[in-house]
Amino acid sequence: MILFFASAVSAWAGAVSLTVDGAAGHALQCNPTLAAARLRIEEARARLEQRGRLSNPELDLEFTRHTIGREGSASVALLQRLPLTARLRYEKAITRAELAAAEAEVRDAERKLAAEARAAAVKLIALRGQRALRTEQLAQSRELFGFLLKRVESGEASLVDASQAELEARQIEIEDLQLEAEEVTLRGEIRPLLGIVGEVAVHITGTLPAPIRGPAGADPAERPDLRAAEFRSDAARAGVLAQAARRWEDIGIGASSSRERVLDEPRSIETEQIVGLRFSLPLPLWNNNAGRIREAQAEAARAELEVAAVALNAHAEVAAARAAMSAYARLIDELDGKALPKATEIEDLLRRSYATGQTPLTEVLRTRTRRLELQRQRLDALRDYHLARIRHDSALGHPQPTTP
Repeated sequence: MILFFASAVSAWAGAVSLTVDGAAGHALQCNPTLAAARLRIEEARARLEQRGRLSNPELDLEFTRHTIGREGSASVALLQRLPLTARLRYEKAITRAELAAAEAEVRDAERKLAAEARAAAVKLIALRGQRALRTEQLAQSRELFGFLLKRVESGEASLVDASQAELEARQIEIEDLQLEAEEVTLRGEIRPLLGIVGEVAVHITGTLPAPIRGPAGADPAERPDLRAAEFRSDAARAGVLAQAARRWEDIGIGASSSRERVLDEPRSIETEQIVGLRFSLPLPLWNNNAGRIREAQAEAARAELEVAAVALNAHAEVAAARAAMSAYARLIDELDGKALPKATEIEDLLRRSYATGQTPLTEVLRTRTRRLELQRQRLDALRDYHLARIRHDSALGHPQPTTP
């Protein structure tokens, strides 16, 4: 509620500022597609309330009158149909399992939506880091270009070196424009996820923390899509029992009462009162429901296989995401521990060497390009690590991040 109120105030102010986890929470509260999906639970509850009920009793009324004379009759009969088997109990079990499956499916939709919102937020933060790096590069390139122009005027540097520095600055400007286009596209994608309409701006705050050691192992047994498959399997098994119970249709038990007016010659009209009991038993001679029973058995077998398939995919997703997290963490450790410090050291040496005229500018620019490329790789690896962590949390069935 606090998050929703804060988001509403920000939206009224013309902007929504959210963290990565806040984006997931906002999406779970405000996404219209998810709100529509939650109504499936209410639909399933209504079906559960309706299923398993006896059929309404039948009231028969009959009146006859002779066309000649005063003879006639009137009768009333009440018939209630009752199941001869446990069909109603099985139907109730089917609907109860369907309700549980609907609840699990909504939780699964929440899991996927939260992961999608978190992933989009991570990408926006990573793009912001890449643009900040380009801004730093551009400032350095322009500074170098201005420095070289002064040296060209004094005859201490060639015009070719200055042109190379200017070209590098132009290239960085183009890269920044490309990143800006990606950011605009990504902001357009995250808005419907968050349920934001109009011209409200979306700002993702925070930074991407360094990789941390993840959990040693986890079991996605409680993942919503797996639980939904299990509940559907329960419903299918109950469906087999229900179809078998429908071999015998409902019996009918009732009572009747009739009154007749008859002419007893040579006496006058007499009235006779008749009461009785009624019983009907449909015999399964031509339709024993064999086809529907086989259909239900096949559906139950398919549902069991779907449970196994979902479980297999869930474990595979967890393992793949954990392996990706580990690989990107090792890559970042390698960049931070060896590659980036070494590249910075070499660039500093070449800068000093260029200042004394011992190294051409092209070598300095090439070394700087390599260092900046390593920094870009680190930003990409950090982004991909957090995306893998989001997939890992989602594969375990957690809408929000887990704490290692």
